[in-house]
Amino acid sequence: MCSSIRVNVESGILEGTICENDIDSGKKYYSFQGIPYAKPPIGELRFKAPQPVEPWNGVKDATKDGEQCFSRHLDMNMVLGSEDCLNLNVYTPKLPEKKETSVIYDLKPVMVFIHGGGFTSGSNSKMIYGPEFLLREDVVLVVINYRLGFLGFLSLKDTSLGVPGNAGFKDKVMALKWVQKNIKNFNGDPNNVTIFGESAGASSVHLLMLSPSAKGLFHKAIAQSGSALSPWAHCGNAASHLADLLEIDRNDEKKLLQVLQNMPVEELHALQDTTPDHWHINVKRFFGFVLEDPKQDGEPFIIEDPLEILRRGEYTHIPFLIGFTSREGMLVHVFSRTPIHELIPDIDMVVPFMLNLKDGSPSSKQVGQRIMKFYFGDGDLENSDIDQQYLFLSDNFFIRDVYKAAIEQAKTSTKPLYMYEMTIETSINIFKVFGNIKSPGVSHADDLGYLFKTQLHENITPNSPEDIGIRRFCKLWTNFAKYGNPNSSKQDPLLPVLWKPFTLEEESYIEIGEDLQSKVKPAHDRMKFWEDIFEFRNIDHEL
Repeated sequence: MCSSIRVNVESGILEGTICENDIDSGKKYYSFQGIPYAKPPIGELRFKAPQPVEPWNGVKDATKDGEQCFSRHLDMNMVLGSEDCLNLNVYTPKLPEKKETSVIYDLKPVMVFIHGGGFTSGSNSKMIYGPEFLLREDVVLVVINYRLGFLGFLSLKDTSLGVPGNAGFKDKVMALKWVQKNIKNFNGDPNNVTIFGESAGASSVHLLMLSPSAKGLFHKAIAQSGSALSPWAHCGNAASHLADLLEIDRNDEKKLLQVLQNMPVEELHALQDTTPDHWHINVKRFFGFVLEDPKQDGEPFIIEDPLEILRRGEYTHIPFLIGFTSREGMLVHVFSRTPIHELIPDIDMVVPFMLNLKDGSPSSKQVGQRIMKFYFGDGDLENSDIDQQYLFLSDNFFIRDVYKAAIEQAKTSTKPLYMYEMTIETSINIFKVFGNIKSPGVSHADDLGYLFKTQLHENITPNSPEDIGIRRFCKLWTNFAKYGNPNSSKQDPLLPVLWKPFTLEEESYIEIGEDLQSKVKPAHDRMKFWEDIFEFRNIDHEL
């Protein structure tokens, strides 16, 4: 049962709900959903940077999720949502107490979650990202929406048009500004904010660390299965593609913008649905970050290659936690039943575009053959072992660039960096359940079930592997949010080993399985192979 409660924020009054946390002895928590943090990005604001939220009159209903951002649902059968979607959810175990003329605060660490979905899907829905597990650890949780697809990531070269790209990332900056201004009203500490995210959300977290526009808005960061170096986070030229589809001169961006802004959102999304999105091969997608022209009006999100920013150390130096699951690449088979030899019909498609090798060139063919031989030997791809397929997909699209980000950041960071590998397999490994995958290993996004309550958690047996895994993940993540260190300050049976920081000298990491194990040099032989391909440790990484 839930009853109502009201809170004042900068823009007006919110009415939320008082709920019982059924996994924490029925303790109460306070839920405020669908809170607008920016002006609706519609009409002339479509594709543009978010504007501050406008005050409202009366009491705004915050008892249910707001609209999700317009996108195709994960089941791929329907398109849902609205353009008026820049909202966030706040969950807190306690509100400030009002006593006569004073307000008594009990400020708690704040954790702001950024959902994944490849920059084209996902939302902050409470059904998917239930707060109960994390609230048990006495933190305030915020979960945000941001624009997706072309609506969030279209960029135009004409600086006079005000569409330089990265609108979806600027949404996240605006949400963090809202947190700084308002979270104290929910007993959240604006001086102790941790951003965390998974997949596209993880890449967003890392990019926010690199962006001057987000400096000072958060104090710690967690990136789960993604980084600013992930190939699928790099955005190509969607404007030219759309101009061709609409038979508009590529050089007439003013006309293109006019047509796109006047187009019904359903038609715009239909264009997006016809656009190839090869996130599982090494080509630039149309959804992700672009390097903006520094001469444009307004504050850019990012103007320089993330690798160069990391190497110079010109980013927000804060405690950073980053990691991956053991078989990230299972995700490809969850969403595509296409055999791997059909997914990758040409050897050039396995060569990272960051190497700047021309498709079809002798160098590209040579590197492609070297990669395929390392993972598949002399056998043919069609008859290759499924686990080798998973390892190849995991490394080439996820783990390699998580590791590379950790290596580069460890060279320059003045704050501790922690790395993990997730290997625990239970009935709440969400994507393995969804994909009916029986092979050993942990899929991309399987970590979400250990942090957020969903319908898969209806009957968790106390002290079962599922229960211990949930409590362990939440303890590690919230310890880090509270202290910048995932270890407990006192003896804790959930955390029996010391999680050492990742350094260039030792490359320590923790394996989160049914037990915790302290290890060094994650996926060493495989990452050494990619070091040789990229020459990670040299400033010039040309082959």
